[in-house]
Amino acid sequence: MTLRTFTTAASAALMLAASGPAALAQQQERPPVSGGTSGGVEGRGVSASTYGAGTTDGSSLGVSGGGAATAVDGAASTESRARLNERRAMQQSRATARTDDEVARSRTRTVVRNGEDVRSRTTSMYRDREGGRPERESVCTRSTPEATVTTDCRGPN
Repeated sequence: MTLRTFTTAASAALMLAASGPAALAQQQERPPVSGGTSGGVEGRGVSASTYGAGTTDGSSLGVSGGGAATAVDGAASTESRARLNERRAMQQSRATARTDDEVARSRTRTVVRNGEDVRSRTTSMYRDREGGRPERESVCTRSTPEATVTTDCRGPN
């Protein structure tokens, strides 16, 4: 029995500084907002997990994330990427582990809107050929300056 492990963590950060007294006054009025999600699944011979996080304070924003996957006598892969500009940062991570009898998959997507909110969703799935329907789990968060709301992704977020 061979254990194969592949891990990756991608992180990206963007710092945009505004100049002038009006920008400094605007920055001081907005509290920092941070949030994110993480999750994963594990079976007899496979496991997959991902995470994502972001932060903004009105003058800067950043996002990070990554994942890990393991498969005993199978294949495992991870992927992570980020996109950034002055108004928005977005990060996606995927992890998949597969054997002849099992599949584990996890994905996370985090979006940061500068000075507004941080939204993140992690969805994980495990399927065994012997056991019927796949097991699924989802977690969604929305962080604003007022509060952080966590749901199971079924209702409004």
